[in-house]
Amino acid sequence: MLATEADVLRTLRTGTYTLHELYDLCEQRTVTGRDGGHDPVPGHAGDHRWKHRVRRALASLRRAGRADRISRTTWAIQGTPDEPARLLLIIAGAEPREFELRLAAAADLLAQLDMPADLVLCDPPYGLGRGTGRHYSDGNGYRRDHTRIVSGYQDVAPGEYEEFTHGWTQAAAAALRPGGQLAVVTGPQRAGLVQCAAEKAGLTWVSTIAARREFPLATTRRPASAHWSITVMCRGPLASARRVFHPPADLPAPRTGHPYPLDWWPDNGRADRPGLLRYDNSLPLRLVQRTVSAFSDPAEHVVDPFLGAGTVAVACWRTGRSFTGGDVNNGAVRFAAARLLAEHAWPEDQQPALFAAETLGCPDATAVAHAARDFLPLTGASRAASAGSAAPPSQNRARR
Repeated sequence: MLATEADVLRTLRTGTYTLHELYDLCEQRTVTGRDGGHDPVPGHAGDHRWKHRVRRALASLRRAGRADRISRTTWAIQGTPDEPARLLLIIAGAEPREFELRLAAAADLLAQLDMPADLVLCDPPYGLGRGTGRHYSDGNGYRRDHTRIVSGYQDVAPGEYEEFTHGWTQAAAAALRPGGQLAVVTGPQRAGLVQCAAEKAGLTWVSTIAARREFPLATTRRPASAHWSITVMCRGPLASARRVFHPPADLPAPRTGHPYPLDWWPDNGRADRPGLLRYDNSLPLRLVQRTVSAFSDPAEHVVDPFLGAGTVAVACWRTGRSFTGGDVNNGAVRFAAARLLAEHAWPEDQQPALFAAETLGCPDATAVAHAARDFLPLTGASRAASAGSAAPPSQNRARR
């Protein structure tokens, strides 16, 4: 048995606990009745002195930065805020939903999934020599302000692109459940290679969707590419009863009112974020959310091995899917984590800021103004994360 309630709390290395769970641990590991611990606290019906000692010890740990209180959501990190290796989204007081981000190459992420993927949806590098040429000669790249763009984007050398594509598509095919689907967003110049690689990996072609894009890059000696190609493949036969397809409800319908889905999506929104931080080469949320909804069911597991700005993660949050995403750029992982909480999950909650508050689209800039040092690693002793405003006592969760 431990001597005091404070000793019990100090033995907890990491984790998330309700106050009642901490009370139970103290009752199991120390003598709560010592020094009049079972005496009632005047003016507080049902409260006792030993419980007051627990709360006082917890307050001391919070002042020391070793524990904090969360309301509904926060990220827990393995690694450091500047170089996170793995992040898990903690959702307190809600139905559990798996949301995980990892710093990993695409093939490695797909090979190490904790559960099969129902849908792999991604926008891989195009292997077109980004970062060089006349559009980057002034240092701004397509006349964009690069002080507002997350750094670290990694393209693939054109000569290595075919081998790269075969590697990650084989891993994706192995990660899918029977009837699961792979949806790859590329420019039209890479769609054929992706389809051939996926077929070589054993997947079956489902569709190639042309999705109109705003502001195609101007060309003079050939037509400008004014659409994305979404190559959809499935594991197993096309007629598999487990393969999911929901005709998009936001696309034009025939006069009969019956679904008549086409492989031409004309209205896909825009990905620009005026005045806010953005990631290089992002997709519009409307396009991504439509794809998620069309080729997966609610609560299914969606994987994006090329996380980028985290748009697929946001779409999965909005449509009730579980999600695993990864990227080789730690800036992408940090940005996607901050963006999801600051802009889409519960923006009124306080949350650690991996980027300056004013660069994210959060309605309350102070809600993301906490220092990144407050993130809690999944392993090892460190400081705890704060996810905000106080909930009722039975819902508050102390994190160690």
